[in-house]
Amino acid sequence: MEIPIAIYVVVFIFGLVFGSFFNVCIHRWPMEEKLEREWVKTPSHCPNCKAPIRWYDNVPLIGWLNLRGKCRDCKVPIHWRYPAVELGNALLWVLTLYLVTTHGLSNVAAADIGVIHIVFCIFLASIWLIGMVTDFEHTVIPYEVSIPNGIAAVLFLWLAAPNTISAGWLSSLYGLLLFAGFIFIFAFFGAMGDGDVDVALGFGVIFGFPLSAVALFLGILSGGLIAIPLWLRLKLMGKDTRKAQMPFGPWLFLGCYISLFFGNEIMQWYMGFYQSPASQAPGLLQTLPPGLLQLFM
Repeated sequence: MEIPIAIYVVVFIFGLVFGSFFNVCIHRWPMEEKLEREWVKTPSHCPNCKAPIRWYDNVPLIGWLNLRGKCRDCKVPIHWRYPAVELGNALLWVLTLYLVTTHGLSNVAAADIGVIHIVFCIFLASIWLIGMVTDFEHTVIPYEVSIPNGIAAVLFLWLAAPNTISAGWLSSLYGLLLFAGFIFIFAFFGAMGDGDVDVALGFGVIFGFPLSAVALFLGILSGGLIAIPLWLRLKLMGKDTRKAQMPFGPWLFLGCYISLFFGNEIMQWYMGFYQSPASQAPGLLQTLPPGLLQLFM
């Protein structure tokens, strides 16, 4: 599917606009009473002096640049996260549109991609970005992220059938049990939060089995690549590492985003290490019973 440059420009602009709204969600969802819905009813204002933000200062990215990164009224610096999320979401929308239309999804060829796949991927990219930044900033994944993630997973499996990432409802059930079950074990011992478990339910439905294992592995790998150097740094500084915390949700989101497009290729590449040419001794997987082997192929 070839997308005109003009469409990418429109997607980029809308990505900026929605990125501005996502900043409101990131800032307010974890901090305000859920029943009051202040994040919907209260106009945008400066967190420091509470002065309302003028409409012309609220233009995504341009407003921040025009104000030189400071509040017009109290001159307190505006956090760099605001323009970063706006620009990051715009670029993420463009990247997602490009990947889904030119590369396709895991288990879905580019020729089988339709509007439902594009909407699904852009929505997931957005909600995962919110979850990632919120977990980084507040060390929590709000249910406003996990519930839409789960609903989108079920709707996609239903509306996009048979061109879905998961092989079907049974595969999604296995993926749910694998992904959420693994995260739940760590959450039970306090190594992860409830938000990680909630969002893992949707991940499992989206990817099914065995792609859930790929997404989970990539999340753990990317998180470990960051956590281990930080742990060593604290050790070398003589600090107590038992109380050190690092949000794990962002790395789960990253692993799932990569798996969304390349999970099947990564799995096939990895499985290649366990398969040998026909002229050589059979690989490990080839020694499995046919019924069990079918689960891994």
